[in-house]
Amino acid sequence: MAMGTFTLFDTVTLWEADGTDLLKASNTFQMILDQSGDNLLSSAYSLYGQLTHEVPNGNGYTTSGITLTGVSITRSGAVTTFTWTGPVPTFNSTGTGIPAWRWIVIYALGTLNGHTNPLVGFCLGNGLNVDVPLTTPGIGIVILPGPAGLIQITHSP
Repeated sequence: MAMGTFTLFDTVTLWEADGTDLLKASNTFQMILDQSGDNLLSSAYSLYGQLTHEVPNGNGYTTSGITLTGVSITRSGAVTTFTWTGPVPTFNSTGTGIPAWRWIVIYALGTLNGHTNPLVGFCLGNGLNVDVPLTTPGIGIVILPGPAGLIQITHSP
């Protein structure tokens, strides 16, 4: 199934303007359950602590997700592009399986210019506004890279 298009949170552009350097911290990839009530398509979110209902630890998923590497930022005029080229995030389902989830979120780990764990971007796990179903034991969730890199988010204010 195809993953949705990644979108930068609106606050990222504002934080770049105030000197927040999202490359100074580890960038982390995590999954959020559907029943969280977190509608990431709204602009109400800017910090990791505002999110609820991350996929629970265990059964092949690790709380706080996977650290991404190989991040770069390019700017051309008003357009900012974040690209991650590091290892492919993979979760190998064990036990009773990784429960159904809906969102993928990337955030910067740490406090940057007064922002604690700022959110960077998000997408729907399957490209549609429905859940990615329970991943049965022995099956992996693998985020496959596109032609531009593992994950690429472009934002134009």
